[in-house]
Amino acid sequence: MGEASLEPPNRASFLTALQLADSSLPIGRYVHSFGLEALLNEIPKNSIQIVEIVKAVLLHGTGRSDAVATAHAHRMFSMADLVQLHKIDEHLLALKLSVPARNASISSGRHLAKLAPRIWPHSVLATFCQEVQAGEGGNLAVVTAAISASQGIGLENTVLAELRGAASGLFSAAVRLGRMGSVDAQIQLHQCVPTIIQAAERALDMDLEDMSSTTLELDIAMLQLQRNPLRQFAT
Repeated sequence: MGEASLEPPNRASFLTALQLADSSLPIGRYVHSFGLEALLNEIPKNSIQIVEIVKAVLLHGTGRSDAVATAHAHRMFSMADLVQLHKIDEHLLALKLSVPARNASISSGRHLAKLAPRIWPHSVLATFCQEVQAGEGGNLAVVTAAISASQGIGLENTVLAELRGAASGLFSAAVRLGRMGSVDAQIQLHQCVPTIIQAAERALDMDLEDMSSTTLELDIAMLQLQRNPLRQFAT
């Protein structure tokens, strides 16, 4: 295939990364707007403002919490240190201020932990997923990082995928809420690439103790959404 072709292990890890990012993966990600539904209902915003929300999440929310946990979880799984992996999981959960945010992260993570051993057999991963299923945490970012590390997906690409997934999920919710066209959402997602890279570079250098999340407006919106019986999304 020529000198530029991927080596077989890289091909497999690349395809695994695509599968993990696929919205058809049945883990429940699709039912969450992460507060965007309530925020847009209360104060309608145009496409430009939605993009600013997404960038704020990347830089001050997911980028300083889930992405940082993803990086550390990948490193700990690569060392087969499940004790530290669970500590990272607990630390991330403690940063999620609202019950809906915690439930969204744990629900999707545990669905993925249940599915993972059937798709990606790996002894250490199977043990971790069993512990998650037994009730030991299971944030989606941590479970995804463990799978990525077990399948040879690199650290940087794992963090980039976490951030890209956060942005994609918000744009997808905006489209389904009728606040943004699907073509515009894809254009804006691409325009967010520099922000995703910036957030990833920072997350890769951050210590766990420096993790934070300052997207309080979305956290409040998630709580408000729980009182709306006509809501389209779970969060």
